[in-house]
Amino acid sequence: MGEFLGLLYQISGSLDSENLKNLKFLCGDDIRKKELEKISSGTDLFKNLMEKGKISIDNTGFLRLLLTKIKREDLLEKLDNFEKYGSGEQVDLPDAEEIERLETAFEVICDNLGKQWKMFARKIGVSDARLDQIQDRHPCDMREQIRQVLKTWQKVQGNDANAAELIRKLRDCRLNLVADNVDKQLRTMPN
Repeated sequence: MGEFLGLLYQISGSLDSENLKNLKFLCGDDIRKKELEKISSGTDLFKNLMEKGKISIDNTGFLRLLLTKIKREDLLEKLDNFEKYGSGEQVDLPDAEEIERLETAFEVICDNLGKQWKMFARKIGVSDARLDQIQDRHPCDMREQIRQVLKTWQKVQGNDANAAELIRKLRDCRLNLVADNVDKQLRTMPN
């Protein structure tokens, strides 16, 4: 959680007063007017949103939406990097080419996996407790649930994470159509 708070602190420090004003406006449906009036910084806003369960380390969708609405691509890039690598050391990552292949595989899997995602999650070693956490944090968003499962797997695998292993695990689960789609998309990537 400390890494996520560090990210929020960085984002907050990069917000100007106009950004903060716009963010507060966008949060008008989620935060009462009296509370909004007391918010004087990005950290205050993020703390309030965390208390309300709108943002968390495993639930960055609302934060992403806010940053998109205020057109802060630089801050979205920080969020992307945090989601991909965390803010810890990046020594245990696959090479850049494999990371790109994994991202492509993740997109295809998220688009095609469907209701059998839990079986696949267990096959790649994600615990039932972690599955429950993911479902609790993203109750109505199966695509995000699948993405969180894949990110969990990637973190555990470290530099051993690779798209070929995901394809093997999909085939082990008899999810051959999804595996074929991943393989097909990876073949279209430039080498």
